[in-house]
Amino acid sequence: MPRRSLQTSLLNGAALCGLMLCAIGIPEATAFTDAPEGFKPLFNGRDLSGWKGLVGNPKTRAAMPPEELALQQKKADASMRAHWSVVDGVLVFDGKGESLCTASDYGDFELYVDWKILKGGDSGLYLRGSPQVQMWDTNFEDYYRHGAENGSGSLWNNQRNPRFPLQKADKPVGEWNTFFIRMVGERVTIRLNDQLVVDNVVLENLWERELPIYPRGQIELQNHGNTLYFKHLYVREIGSEEANTLLAKNEAHHYASIFNGRDFSGWKGELENYDVVDGSFSCKEGKGGTVFTEKQYADFSARMEFKLPPGGNNGLALRYPGAGYPHVDGLELQVLDSEDPQYAALDPRQYHGSVYGLVAAHRGYLRPTGEWNFQQVTMRGSKIKVELNGFTILDSDLSTVQESKDGAVPPGAKNQSGHFGFAGHNDPVSFRNLAIRELPGEPAEPPSRETAISPKGGPIKLFNGRNMDGLYTWIKDATWSDPNKVFTVKDGLLHISGNGYGGIITNQAYRDYHLILEFKLGDKTWAERVDRARDSGLLLHCWGPEGGYGLTWMASIEAQIIEGGVGDILVLTGTHPETGQVFPTTLTAETTKDRDGELVWKKGGDPATISAGRINWFGRDVEWADTLGFRGREDVESKHGEWTRMEVIADGGHLLYKVNGVVVNEAIAAKPDFGKLLLQTEQAEMFVRRFELWPLGQAPEDELQQD
Repeated sequence: MPRRSLQTSLLNGAALCGLMLCAIGIPEATAFTDAPEGFKPLFNGRDLSGWKGLVGNPKTRAAMPPEELALQQKKADASMRAHWSVVDGVLVFDGKGESLCTASDYGDFELYVDWKILKGGDSGLYLRGSPQVQMWDTNFEDYYRHGAENGSGSLWNNQRNPRFPLQKADKPVGEWNTFFIRMVGERVTIRLNDQLVVDNVVLENLWERELPIYPRGQIELQNHGNTLYFKHLYVREIGSEEANTLLAKNEAHHYASIFNGRDFSGWKGELENYDVVDGSFSCKEGKGGTVFTEKQYADFSARMEFKLPPGGNNGLALRYPGAGYPHVDGLELQVLDSEDPQYAALDPRQYHGSVYGLVAAHRGYLRPTGEWNFQQVTMRGSKIKVELNGFTILDSDLSTVQESKDGAVPPGAKNQSGHFGFAGHNDPVSFRNLAIRELPGEPAEPPSRETAISPKGGPIKLFNGRNMDGLYTWIKDATWSDPNKVFTVKDGLLHISGNGYGGIITNQAYRDYHLILEFKLGDKTWAERVDRARDSGLLLHCWGPEGGYGLTWMASIEAQIIEGGVGDILVLTGTHPETGQVFPTTLTAETTKDRDGELVWKKGGDPATISAGRINWFGRDVEWADTLGFRGREDVESKHGEWTRMEVIADGGHLLYKVNGVVVNEAIAAKPDFGKLLLQTEQAEMFVRRFELWPLGQAPEDELQQD
């Protein structure tokens, strides 16, 4: 299961994936006998040269005195040779020792690995010594509780970022699989057997959760007590210039240049203290002062490359009013050679990437002086996020800061807008490729509906009755993890405990279908809805980021499931949680109004177009109350404890809702007219036994069966 990061907010699909692969320049996968162009072999096919045994983890190894580390490494190498061997050009692990590790460390890189497991196999790849890119027998039922049915390629230890793959691309157990892995900064892209399964997703630091992943580390072939096979391992290190180019490509179309590389057009301030040198904006040595854009910005994301000389010091002026000191009258983000000895005694809130005097950034992610660094700074409201060379080094809400290093929080910290610029401090620090994206920006546009799947020749079973293959969960406050096991499969049923808000979502987007959902609401209700009407829902045409609607669901059109209101239409226009970009959703329906002025579907009624709100099903009781067990006089859903069949016929922008065979609601001109599907958890227990899509005109009219 997936998913895309919040920044990658469009729908996935075969055509879209193909376009993305071209855009990011991943080389074609091949079965190699020799290293592909630009790559070096990690395994020579003859012996274990270039490999070592596993000692601890990155955190514990860093804490060991050199003598102890050498001793532990000697023991680990002996164990490695006892359990890892080379047989007919293949690395073979007998399942009884520890992981195999590269002798060298790697920063940004591309990697090819051929791997094979046996029945019940379970392994993984550690990147920079950090777990893990998951590999396993995806048909082994004992692993279903861990989500194995979703395929290999999981970033298994992720909690805040997508965990499961976009699609299942494994070959049958016993056959060779090929991973292509690219890692730039903290983000990982993976193709398995030439299919995109992980798309630029953050790999979290298991060993030190509060930190980004380490900038360098070894590659490990994980032991999990199984016989394993590896061959054709090749690596290519990515240099800083190439890494910067790759980082700049992400959503580049949203950014507008603010420096032409030739002169200071569009800038003002103490420009006499700066030069344009080889397309860069450079502070003169021994000079300083503040220079800034003529234009002011409120919420924005700024990108740039910068280069520090030894001991170099400068700063980014954010929301600067045009006069005064950037760190007092606006905000100053440090640009500093933090590791120079002269800065050893600074306050932590003065090192590179820190909001000067207010919030400390993580250290250790700068490139060596003289190399170009890539940095992105996002400000929205009081929130600020700083990404350096692909690593998130600061993510903070300034409204929570109570004091500065010098006392009270300066007034500029509350500025809502201002100029963007540089605060020079007498050092020849250079900047180039300066660009800004104003937020929230224009409303998002869905991709082509051709990227979505339409059922052909028979049903697509979205729930197979055995596991959650093809589905993934997203829970408010837990994101892509499900720590409370809200969604489980037992006795052929999908059980939704209701303990929380969120949903289970299809990996794929769909269009033009006849959907059949058979559900019954359970007895358990939770928290603030413990005595309220049992509530859930089916979201159609989902698009944009998870959490895009109320930090909980996706932009979508809902087929409501609530006691007394099964079949209501709700329109959920979404907003990107980080950028504020709108993901619009609209539809038109023929309506009348009830006693309370609420819209109610009426065939032949007045057309109403909405981008938010609800259109009640035709028989919703005007005395409806949000109380546990409510049942209206004309309700057509089954009684509590019995199965109800909901059908949705989605034909382009036309939506028709049926409940137990009765047409209860209808809409036209739905936009978007395709997307993912989501079953909600909304503080009420629900069971699902049938969740499938049929080609239009081919859905069966079988009789609804009760238990």
